[in-house]
Amino acid sequence: MIQVRLAAPRRAARITVLVLGAAVLRTLLLPAGDLVSTATFGACLLAISWRERGRSSSEPHWGRGRALAAGLATGAVLLVPVAAMPLSGRAISAFWEWAAIAAVIATLEETAIRGALYQWWTEEAGPAVAIVAGALVFALIHLPRYGFGAMPPDAAVGLALGGLRALTGRVLPCAVAHTVADWGAWFWA
Repeated sequence: MIQVRLAAPRRAARITVLVLGAAVLRTLLLPAGDLVSTATFGACLLAISWRERGRSSSEPHWGRGRALAAGLATGAVLLVPVAAMPLSGRAISAFWEWAAIAAVIATLEETAIRGALYQWWTEEAGPAVAIVAGALVFALIHLPRYGFGAMPPDAAVGLALGGLRALTGRVLPCAVAHTVADWGAWFWA
């Protein structure tokens, strides 16, 4: 059963503001170029994740192999809505560099949101609040890049990734699912 606590979330709110602040900084740096803004965003998320590493209060529910399989399956499911669209026609030669950067950023987003932010919100307000807070933050950090029209699907993806985190007890499957979804979207978006 999911339990919601009514304690005043202090650290959770601070981590939330830090992640959203990193996204705002990324947006402000866009005129300097996508590489500069993305690298800065990634560095901020790395700092947040590094600072909060090792905070997990419980052992993972699922083993690494099973969690990895769940991440791959979830990533495939996240691609279902775009798979019916025509292929983008982008050159595969341009994919590899982008794919490496996308994997790093997706992993950093997940370690910050489904790692640090999820852990603090779970401790301070319960897992249901942690899942919803993570989904909202996930949608908000993608707002400048994809606009308001993408908010509902991004929030839905955030809920799915939060649910995956709660189910498996791990961040790994969330990072895998996010990366698979980003990589697949390259071909359809």
